[in-house]
Amino acid sequence: MENENKNSGLKIITGILAVLLVVAGAFAVKLYNQEKNTKSELTKEKEIVLTDLKQMVGKYDTVIKENNLKDTELNEARDRIQILIDSVETQEADITTLRKYRNEVFKLQKERDFLFTQNDSLKGMNKMLTMQVDSTRYELEVSQMKRDSLSNERDDLEEKVALGASLAANKLRGTGVIVRNSGKLKENDNNRRVDQIRACYTVPQNRIAEAGDKLLYVKVLDPKDMVLGENKTLQVNDSTSITYSAVSKFYYENTALDICENIPPNEEGFAEGTYKIYIYDGANVIAETSMVLD
Repeated sequence: MENENKNSGLKIITGILAVLLVVAGAFAVKLYNQEKNTKSELTKEKEIVLTDLKQMVGKYDTVIKENNLKDTELNEARDRIQILIDSVETQEADITTLRKYRNEVFKLQKERDFLFTQNDSLKGMNKMLTMQVDSTRYELEVSQMKRDSLSNERDDLEEKVALGASLAANKLRGTGVIVRNSGKLKENDNNRRVDQIRACYTVPQNRIAEAGDKLLYVKVLDPKDMVLGENKTLQVNDSTSITYSAVSKFYYENTALDICENIPPNEEGFAEGTYKIYIYDGANVIAETSMVLD
């Protein structure tokens, strides 16, 4: 009887142990599955954190590139995010670490929003400054154009006044003359009989020309384009000179004045042909004509 009770007790204990073993196994399986699910969730959470961080870096890169920024707070913030990405990628995921990273991501998002808003504000101010600079530049260009226009008008007016004040010569006429013993002159076009060529012209009235002593230069060329008369050279300026036959010296009083110059022949006398006559005021030809000796 006693043995039967012992066997019965052993069976009960064995049964209890079997039940406990089954329960422990089930609990171990449950814990394993929970750990596996937790690890999977942590991995997913880690990927989400990395994705958020990488997106922030991408946005920073876009803003920095669009604005060509160097050594700014935006650059520094992007570098800090990149360091955080490297840290997340290398560390094992656990609840505490991910919570810390999540908090850091939240702070970085706030900082990003602040920096982007600040950058947009600066861009707006720069745009306004650019518009103001462009407007100022345009006004300066318009002002310069007006000054240039006034300067050109002044130069044109000065040139017109200078031209208007210059002496003129008209009614230029050349003739061959015979000089009588009495000093009287008789016109003739026979080259063998002519003693001189007489060039006569009129300086017209010019009220804006300055009165005073004046010089005009007469040049007569024979048929071979040789200069008759004095055949002297006047250096008008560094690059211009004229050769003349005679100098007309007179006092101009702003009224019309008739002037004549008598030009002698060269050593060979007057040849047949066409003679050209020019009147110069400095380097400028103000009258010209021609005549023929037969």
